[in-house]
This record gives sequence, C-alpha cells and structure tokens, in this order.
Amino acid sequence: MVFLRILSWLPLSAAGLLWAAVLGLVALWPQHPTGARQLRWRNAAGQPLASAPSRCGDVIRFPLFVEQDRIWLPCPAAPDLPTGTFALLQPRRGEARLLEPLPEHLALERVEGLLPGPGGRVGLVYRAGTRASAAGGAREALVAAVMDAEGWRELPERLPGGAGSRLLGLGWAGYRLEVAIAPARGEDTRAEAADAVLVRVGDKDLPRTLTREEMCLDRTDCVVRAAWNAGFARGWRFLVEDGGTLREVEESGAGEAAGQSLQLLAGLDLRVAGRMRPPNLPATHQLEPDGSILPAQPPPSGPRPLPSPLVMGDTRLETLSRFVLEPGEGLLHEWRGQRWNTVSGADGLLRVGEGTGALAAVARLESPCTHLASGFLVPSRRGLTLLSPEGCHVGLTASGQRADPLNLLEHLEYAHVPHALPALLFVVLGLPALLIPTSVASRPRARDHRLLVRALLASCYLLGALPLLSWLWPLLS
Repeated sequence: MVFLRILSWLPLSAAGLLWAAVLGLVALWPQHPTGARQLRWRNAAGQPLASAPSRCGDVIRFPLFVEQDRIWLPCPAAPDLPTGTFALLQPRRGEARLLEPLPEHLALERVEGLLPGPGGRVGLVYRAGTRASAAGGAREALVAAVMDAEGWRELPERLPGGAGSRLLGLGWAGYRLEVAIAPARGEDTRAEAADAVLVRVGDKDLPRTLTREEMCLDRTDCVVRAAWNAGFARGWRFLVEDGGTLREVEESGAGEAAGQSLQLLAGLDLRVAGRMRPPNLPATHQLEPDGSILPAQPPPSGPRPLPSPLVMGDTRLETLSRFVLEPGEGLLHEWRGQRWNTVSGADGLLRVGEGTGALAAVARLESPCTHLASGFLVPSRRGLTLLSPEGCHVGLTASGQRADPLNLLEHLEYAHVPHALPALLFVVLGLPALLIPTSVASRPRARDHRLLVRALLASCYLLGALPLLSWLWPLLS
C-alpha cells in the first residue's frame, strides 16, 4: 500500500521539485554584469557597523598598503571616529574590521612611515594631533606602533621630540620595530645634542642617542636626512647632507660613500626607509638598500599621476601606480612599469580593458558603489581586485574579466529592497511547497477532489507569484 501511494504522488512531486530545481538554478547562477560586492564593516569588538567611517581611505592624503589579500586603510580622526584608527579590508572574507581606536591624546592626522615586517606585521609612524597644552595651542607628535591581522602588536607610543621632529626611517630588528628620528631640539633632554635617536618600539632600553660626532664624522655643518636598516650584518645607515652633498654613513661613522648632488633629495624615493612620499610627486631617484642612488623609472608621458597605494613586492615595497588618461577614458593602473588594466565608469557601468584594448562592461555601478571606478586595483591570490575605500569591490581575472559576479539572490541582498528576497524564494519554492504536501496526504480520498485541491493551490500560487514576478523583474534585469 505504501509503495502504491508513493507511485501515485511521485510524478506531481517530481514536477514540483523539477520546477524548484530549474528556478533555483536560475536564481543561483552567476549573472553578468551585476553590481559590485560590499564588505561587511565591523568594529574592533566584532560588532557590525552600518557603513565605513567617513574618512577611512582619504585617498588625497593617505595611502593604502596591500599584502596578499589584506589591505590596510588609515581612518583619520573624524566626528564618527574621534581619534581615528586603521582598518583591515579582506575581500576574500567579505569583511572590513577596524582596529581599536587610537588613544585620545594620539589622534591620527597623517601617515609618515610604513614598513612591512616578519609574520604579517606592519610597522608605522604617524603624525598625531595631541591635546592642547597648558600654555594653550594644539601640539603635534610622532607616534609609532605595530599592527597585524589580529590587531595592535605594539600599542601606539609617542616618540621623543615634539612638533618639529622629523622621521628619518624605519627598520626591523627581528620582530621588533626600530624607528630613527631627528627630534626637535629642546623638546626632549635625552636628545638635546643629537642629530638622530633610535627607538625600539615597546623596548624601554632604547632610545639610543647618536651624537653629531658619531653621525657626521666631526663635521659641524652636516644634517641627517634619512636612515634605514641595511640588515643584521650592516646595521643602520644614514644619509647626511654635508656642504651641498649627500653622503652615506654607517652607524659607527665609518664607510662613507661617494657624494651625490643635494638636488636629488627633493625627488628621492625613500621607501627602503619606510618613508612615504607626498601624493602626486613622482620620484626621480630611489635609494637602494646598499646606499646607492639610482634613477627612478619616469612616469609615462601624458597621463596625470594620482595618489598610489603600496604593495609588498618580492623584497621591498612597490607602488601600484594610477594615472588619469588625458585625453582618454578612465584610469590606467600599472605595477612595476607593467600596465595592468584601464578602468572606466560611465553610463552606470564599470568597464575594464586590458592594456589599450577595448573596454568591456564587468559590473553595474549601483548605490553605494557608484564611485568604484576611481578605486584601487590591487593584486590578489586569484587575480586582481578593484576596491574602493568604502568597501565596494569587484574580483577580476588577470586579463580583466569579472571573476565574482553576483547571482540573483546575492543581487537582491545587496540591492537592499525590502521583502525582495522572500518574494523570490516564494516564486522559486512556492509551487512545490504547496503541491507536495497535498500529494502525500491521504485526504481527500476521491481522485477528482484531489485534483480540485491541487488546481486551487496552483491557482493561488499563480495569483501570488505573477504579481511578485512582475515586481521582481525590473530588480532582476
């Protein structure tokens, strides 16, 4: 009897399941092109945020740092984040998380130094706006810290000196960050007669003061301009200005290199020392770890450079260059002088082209991701990611094709239209959900009555599904 009953309702149930399978496949099949994906923002405690803080990723003054699939983003002090902090964006996980807010007396103003270290650590130095002093007036200070994907490894700490202090460079001694600074004279008694002070972040045994005699070989008119750590065997090296010439000096004061023209200093790339260059100022020369100064690759003629993020290369920081095509359409992205893709946003569509080829639509520019075309194109393990500071992102293959289009369910979820997702689920699953129970039930016994019940239920489904489908269709198209 049970077997015969199963045979009696199997065709109708199979039809309902087939209907659900076909529509479910359509709903889950990636649609192309669709809108961009959006990261879910959380605070340091893991609680969800409605959106990114207002000044996260202020691309005019603050850089990005990219390490594999992790993107570090500074969030300067703003009304919705009074002291500022840093954010870690992880497109593969679909999340963006804020680190613990900075101390009130060390609010973030601008980043001046950035250097990746071992074990995923990132050392940084930033300029902080401190509380007003007793005599009145705002004060500034240099602050150093170490962070990684878990949060702060070394909490932000104020470096010696005051508003006039200069960052010379960053370096790593194993897992400990060392910072070389030139403190403002008179601001700190430990550095009154120094041209450089070495501070090991989190280590109270330092700072170590390097006197003028050590740094400048008894020259009275030299000024220290930069410092970098050349490794355990070679220690710190210093670039000093002496009588209109740039010279390299070892930490011990020996090993002076041949002089270079002081005119190189304005265009010198100091990434080996973790120093950040101002936006829109292309470097003319770059300092190498061995102290040599080599010509930098000039920017392409014609395009106008834009602020660029940094990425961890094989052995050093590399720049992900961006240029505005004038005349032309969109932004040109390059890395190590090799052109990646041209990105453009017009007519509500995001278009990407490889090199100088034709641009193909890869995504729709929908709110809140309408400015994604001006975002950053960064490398990832699976290809490329176009990312905006707000957390909007699009995955691309190495040739610039969309790698992560949304399916219909995801499309409705990101569209934030009330009740759209339940409506689609009813259209997909409503018919089998109504018919299968009536097929299994033993009542009504009469075949004609069962057909009448099924016809009534199917009619109810159509009366509910057709208006919903006409409402959903513009959202799905």
